[in-house]
Amino acid sequence: MEMIFYFCAVFVQNKDDGREMKRIFRVTVGFAVMLMGLAACSTSYNITGTSLQSFYDGDMVYLRPIGGEDTKVVDSCKILHGTFAMTGPVDSVMCVRMFFGKSGDNIPIILEEGNIKVIDLNNAMKVEGTPLNDKFYAFMTERDSLLFLLQELPRKESTMILDGYDHDEILRQLGEEEGTLRIAIDKLETDFVTANFDNVLGLTYFLVLCDNAYNQFGFPTTTPQIDEIYGRAPETFKENKDVKEYMSLCEGK
Repeated sequence: MEMIFYFCAVFVQNKDDGREMKRIFRVTVGFAVMLMGLAACSTSYNITGTSLQSFYDGDMVYLRPIGGEDTKVVDSCKILHGTFAMTGPVDSVMCVRMFFGKSGDNIPIILEEGNIKVIDLNNAMKVEGTPLNDKFYAFMTERDSLLFLLQELPRKESTMILDGYDHDEILRQLGEEEGTLRIAIDKLETDFVTANFDNVLGLTYFLVLCDNAYNQFGFPTTTPQIDEIYGRAPETFKENKDVKEYMSLCEGK
């Protein structure tokens, strides 16, 4: 950029070249302005959000990488009158969590180029506006719907008892429904990860499944679902340091 303006200065000083020099000067300045405009259009994220929770007003919103509240803050801003906004450069796409003040309440966000909207819908936060966030929250909405049906089974059992259903019939019917729902959830998660092997969605959710297995059994282990996903994964996915570390722990290496 300094070289461009150096040439501009030379063109201005040389008054003997007449109209041709002036024409070149105009072209060069135009080129310099164009380059400055391109530099100004660097890749960035723009997050705008609303919160219906009045107790958040005046509180801070923090973006932290997946890993908990002790990880380094990526960005932050204050909630004022139920709204907040933040912007910053995107060096690489990453999954982060948005923490609301000291409450511990948080939601996942894919930090990528574009205009990201965080919307509070009846105390349920939704993120939309960019390709990966739209894809992730469509998946989560479908998954949550299946989980809701699974969580409703005990209430359905109570209703069937009051309606006079036979105990064995209740166990048979609800057992079938639970099995069908768990298979559907497992397939939905597996398809989501395998369809996103090439981006942060697949990697992050695979590690969520690994973390769930660890918490369930109390030690690093796999499940049939994890084994299926890992068996279908490309080498670039398997070579990720977090994936390699967890799978090595499962093998006792």
